[in-house]
Amino acid sequence: MAFGRLAVISGLVALGCSSRLPAQVDEEPKPKAALLAQAPTETAPIASAPTQTAAPAGRDARSLGSTCNEQAPQEFLVRAHMNRAPISRKDVKESLQRRAQSIAYRTQHYGYYRGFGLPTDNPTSPLKNSETTAFFDIPVVLNRAIIPALKCVEAQLRKECREHAYQPRILSGLRRKNTYFDGDASNHVYGIAIDIDPLDNPCCGCVKPWSSNERCRGHRTSFERMRMPQCWVTVFERFGFYWLGHDVLEDTMHFEFLGDPDRIVTH
Repeated sequence: MAFGRLAVISGLVALGCSSRLPAQVDEEPKPKAALLAQAPTETAPIASAPTQTAAPAGRDARSLGSTCNEQAPQEFLVRAHMNRAPISRKDVKESLQRRAQSIAYRTQHYGYYRGFGLPTDNPTSPLKNSETTAFFDIPVVLNRAIIPALKCVEAQLRKECREHAYQPRILSGLRRKNTYFDGDASNHVYGIAIDIDPLDNPCCGCVKPWSSNERCRGHRTSFERMRMPQCWVTVFERFGFYWLGHDVLEDTMHFEFLGDPDRIVTH
C-alpha cells in the first residue's frame, strides 16, 4: 500500500507477499507494524527452489484434450480487493457489501476458510481442494479448480513470450494462515493466488525490506520495476488472472485468479 496516499478508516489492508517455498504453507503471518500494510519482514536470503526430476503436474487441461477460454477477471472481485480506503459512510457500506459478496463467492467455488463466510456454502476447506502442480517445472500448491488455467497460461507463455525468456525460481501459492488484517481473507488462503520471484518482482508499496528493493527506486512504472517480462502479465490477464502490479501496492510478483472457474476449460 502506498501509505502517503490513503486514509485509514476501517483498517488497512495487509498483503502477505511470501518468499517461502511452496511446501511451507503453514507458517504464521507476521504481526502488523504500527498499523501499516503487512508484508513479509524476513531478511534472510531466499533459497532457490529445489531441482525437481519429476515435479507433480496436477491436472493439465491440454492433456485432457481441452483448451481454456480467454476471460477477464470479474469486476466485482477486483473491486472487492482493491486497496483503497473508503472516504464516506456510503463507501464503507458498499465496501463491506462487496467484501461479503466476494467471500461468499470464493467459499462456494474454492472452499470454506474458517472465520470467513459460511461452512454451509462449502463444507470442504481450500486446503483439501488443493494439490501440488508445477509451473515451469517448479512445484507449487494451488486450488485444483484453477490449475487448468495456470497450465494454459504456461502453454501460452512458452509460445508467445519466447523472445523474452524468463524462468521463475521461486513460487508461493496456498497458505494456511491469513495475512490480511482488515476483515478480509487473502486469496492465498483459497489457493487462487501465486507469487513469482519476490526479490526480482518486488512489492514496492509494502513495508520494508520489500519497499527497499533497489528495483523500487526512481519514478519508474510497475513494469519497469520487475524482472518478469510485461508479456507475462498480458498472458496471465487473458486467462482470468489479476495482476497486483496495477494496485497501489505495486505488488509485481502477485497474480490471483479472479475469473470464473466454471469457464476455464472448453471441452
